[in-house]
Amino acid sequence: MSDGTTREWNHPKLLSVFTGLLVLIGIIYSIATILQWRSINHQARLMSQQLEIMKGQLDDAKLTRSADLMLRFDALLSSPTSTRLRLAIESNKPILQKHGGKFSTDDLDSYLSIFDALNDLYQRGMINKDIFYNDYSYDIEKAYGNAEIQSYLKDIRKDESDFFSGFDNIAKEMKSYPKPATTP
Repeated sequence: MSDGTTREWNHPKLLSVFTGLLVLIGIIYSIATILQWRSINHQARLMSQQLEIMKGQLDDAKLTRSADLMLRFDALLSSPTSTRLRLAIESNKPILQKHGGKFSTDDLDSYLSIFDALNDLYQRGMINKDIFYNDYSYDIEKAYGNAEIQSYLKDIRKDESDFFSGFDNIAKEMKSYPKPATTP
C-alpha cells in the first residue's frame, strides 16, 4: 500500500465483521420469512373463500338435482291411478278389487314401487331429506299404516321376503324423522 500505511486485519476485527454479516443475513432472512408467511396466509384465506363458494355451488347443484328428481316422482304420483289410489288409502276405503276396491294388484305394485325407488334415492342422499319429508312422509306413512297394504305385503313376501323392503325402510324412516318445529 502507498504511504507506508498498512492495514492489519487481526482476528478480532475479522470476527466482528463476520458476526455483523451473519446478523444482517439473519435479519434479511427473518424479514423474507415473515413476508412469505403473510403471503401464504393470504393465499390460504383466498383458497378458503374459494372452497366456500364451491361448497355453495355444490349445495345448489344438489338441491337442483333433488328438485328435478322430486318433480319426476311427483309426476308419477300424480298419475290418475296413483291419485285415486292415494285417496282410497287416505279415506280407508278398500283398495284391491278382491276386497271390493277399484284397483288391481298391478296398480298397487306400481304405487308401492314408486316409494321403493324413492327410498333408494333418499338413502343415497340424492334427495334433500327435509324436502322429501315435507312432500312424501304423509303419503308414505298412510300407505304403510294401511291394514290392507300390510296384508298384501305379507302375502307377497311369502315368496320373496325382501319385496318392497325399500318401502318399509322409508316408511320407518319417515315415522322416526324429526318433526319440524311448529310456530304458535
